Amino acid sequence: MSDARRFGLATTLVAAGLGLPALASAATYSGIGNPFNIVLDFDSEVDFDGNGSTDSETLSSDLQSVFQQAKSFWETMVLGNRHDLAINALTIIAVGTGIDGAGGTLGAAGPTSISVYAGASEYAYASHGLMYFDTADLAAMYSGGTLFDVIVHEMAHVLGFGTLWNTTTYGGAFAGTQNLYTTGSGQYTGAFGLAVYNAEFGPGASSIPVDLDGGQGTANSHWAEDNYAGGAADIMTGYIGAPFSTPNSVLGYDFAATTVSGTTVASFADLGYITYVTDVAAAAVPLPAGAGLSLIGLGGLGALRLRRRRA
Repeated sequence: MSDARRFGLATTLVAAGLGLPALASAATYSGIGNPFNIVLDFDSEVDFDGNGSTDSETLSSDLQSVFQQAKSFWETMVLGNRHDLAINALTIIAVGTGIDGAGGTLGAAGPTSISVYAGASEYAYASHGLMYFDTADLAAMYSGGTLFDVIVHEMAHVLGFGTLWNTTTYGGAFAGTQNLYTTGSGQYTGAFGLAVYNAEFGPGASSIPVDLDGGQGTANSHWAEDNYAGGAADIMTGYIGAPFSTPNSVLGYDFAATTVSGTTVASFADLGYITYVTDVAAAAVPLPAGAGLSLIGLGGLGALRLRRRRA
């Protein structure tokens, strides 16, 4: 396979009438009391190697504008939390740093803290996160048009894709929260994602295939490129291919090299969010807001990486 890039919504965002799980929503699309909100932090400095000195770089204003577009995309796809809790904005630090030189790992990201709210204890939500991108690749991604795709991908990991699929293992306040994937199984079983996967691609699947052979930072945290029904170009596979001849437009957002399956968006409903795919056209049943918050530091959580497609 050639060294190509990939990323994007593979099909039309899933229509109403799906047999979605009977999990009540907090509000209708037009009546969410606490809309999902991302705050980008471009000013914080990061000491990646722990030697007491900063080894991160501030992103230029041109690059920052692409991050703002990616933030807007996810705020269009993820509308609020399922219980309409008074959850604060998700704050994400975004910086550049040296990773492995041009052409290898493009970026990495993950949550740095997560929260559980009383009254919604089946979900743990990311409250802070970090995204960092290889300074050796940033200019080429920007000029080649794929930077938006890559940022959208990494931002999804901060929200919880691949990083918060099984928070019940943290124990304590997190016991009983989402358990969507068992490491090493290659089988994502979140009810919302799976229902949309079957409606979107029609395979009669009992699980969604997850990558097992991509190595650290890719395995167990991305859709499997070789057998994900939406194809290897989906935004949440672990590698990005060559730009399309014509950008893939998703609700006015242009993806240069990827598709965004309805399944990918719906999987965030398994993480406790109201999403465009699962809720916009669905009747919603309000649930009482919860109170109380507990935090866990996830500084040691391995960030998940997007790489260029292997030859």
